[in-house]
Amino acid sequence: MAQVQGKIASRLTVIDDEVRRTVLEVLERTPYYAGPETAAFENELAAYCDTKYGVGVNSGTSALLVSLMARGIGPGDEVILPTNTFCSVPEAVLFVGATPVLTDVEWDGNISRAVVERHLTPKTKAIIPVHMFGHPVDMDPIMDLARDRNLFVIEDGAHALGARYKGRRVGSIGHTGFFSFAGKSITVCGQAGMAVTGDQSLAERMWSLRVHGWRQKVGNVWHESERLGLNLRTSELLSAIGRVNLRRLDGWTALRAKNAATYNAIFGASGAPITLPATRSDQEPGWLHYVILVPNRDALKASLAEDGIESGVHYEVPLHRQGAFRPSSQDASKYPVTEQLCADMLTLPSHPWMTDDEVQYVAEKVVAFYEK
Repeated sequence: MAQVQGKIASRLTVIDDEVRRTVLEVLERTPYYAGPETAAFENELAAYCDTKYGVGVNSGTSALLVSLMARGIGPGDEVILPTNTFCSVPEAVLFVGATPVLTDVEWDGNISRAVVERHLTPKTKAIIPVHMFGHPVDMDPIMDLARDRNLFVIEDGAHALGARYKGRRVGSIGHTGFFSFAGKSITVCGQAGMAVTGDQSLAERMWSLRVHGWRQKVGNVWHESERLGLNLRTSELLSAIGRVNLRRLDGWTALRAKNAATYNAIFGASGAPITLPATRSDQEPGWLHYVILVPNRDALKASLAEDGIESGVHYEVPLHRQGAFRPSSQDASKYPVTEQLCADMLTLPSHPWMTDDEVQYVAEKVVAFYEK
């Protein structure tokens, strides 16, 4: 049995000297928002994602919001999205006046073209595929459908920055993609997000919408509002931290993948009733979350906590059972896969700062639970 000291957290943020130096340098100059760090972060993340334009905002939720607004999605429109995702996705749809149409998912936690097709109506205007846990959705069939039906596709890459689908970066496949930097694949030690797109006209509208409807990319010049917008800009401090951590992302993804491979090997050889994460040959997952399906999940979670291991569930209560979204949903029997996933899935710690001994310790404790 591997031995470890102290508790094992489900996520960890490490602040090193480079981040500290960067923060102090930005604090000593102006502007503090909408300046050169934000512009550089937009350009660098867009290039990383193999797209042309980045739109930095104050959260992933805001990145989705300006994507919907830039397309003109609003009252009378329907937007298809999975019911097993974070609440900000239907929130943004509702805030623009559109109707979220909640769907079930496949056993990997993602939607598919087959799922989407069951929910199409003449009012359908957009699809939001969510790359759950960092595992890319099978995007080509969805994009083929979108072209046939003139539908707008917004990739939710909050879990999947750096992941690839058929060699292409997540976020570069739909009309827009968006990411969150609040403790996800990278962190900015605060709230921030970004949308990416290859469409210049969309990018220009999003730049405008995030700053009072002014016509400007970055900067703090007062302009006449050309459209109704909001103040959704992020700070130079957070953009600067994002730039540092973006350079580290590929190394962190490799470490997460290594942890996942260790878990898979131990669980696969154990004989324990553990369903491993579902992957496809066309994916290079980001492995933000390592998620297994297990019987007696809640008891296992409690047992791990007693052993100093923090675990989670993404997500325990699906959207169709949350009061804020019930008018947009049907009864639970319409979501059988999601209901089973929410009952059985458990997210194990797998962050880049875990030691090999810690990963082995967690795996051994999971296996030991089923040997009692």
